[in-house]
Amino acid sequence: MQTISSSTPIAAPQEVAWEVMADHELYARWVPRSQVDLEIEGSPQRGGVGAIRVFRIGPVRTRQEITAFDPPRRMAYRVLSVPLPVRNCRSDLLLVAEEDGSACTLHWDCWFDPLVPLTGGILRQALAAATARMSAGIAAEAEHRARSA
Repeated sequence: MQTISSSTPIAAPQEVAWEVMADHELYARWVPRSQVDLEIEGSPQRGGVGAIRVFRIGPVRTRQEITAFDPPRRMAYRVLSVPLPVRNCRSDLLLVAEEDGSACTLHWDCWFDPLVPLTGGILRQALAAATARMSAGIAAEAEHRARSA
């Protein structure tokens, strides 16, 4: 099992960061030529548990199912299909508020098993880069919204 862990400080309240993190449609802003759709709605909110999100970059599709949705703190998903030689891929996103409530930190952990021996390091780098791009996008959008409020 391969693991990726990152922590991204966000200069915005946890509730603002949650609104951004839970809005799947925003994710397309942070990856050029991409599109994100909700294939199946979740519960109790559209993007909640059971929701299936589809990320498209050109003809490449990745499908994810939301497995945990605990506003404004935690969201988790498992990857149903991805154009990489991996299986058992899942992620857990956790927002931890600062004591004064003015900021938070996004902790993003991802686990996967490589299908091809000796490719774990390369796949870890690719997934870490994607996670970093998404985390930076979430942080930037949340900080923008906090400044505009």
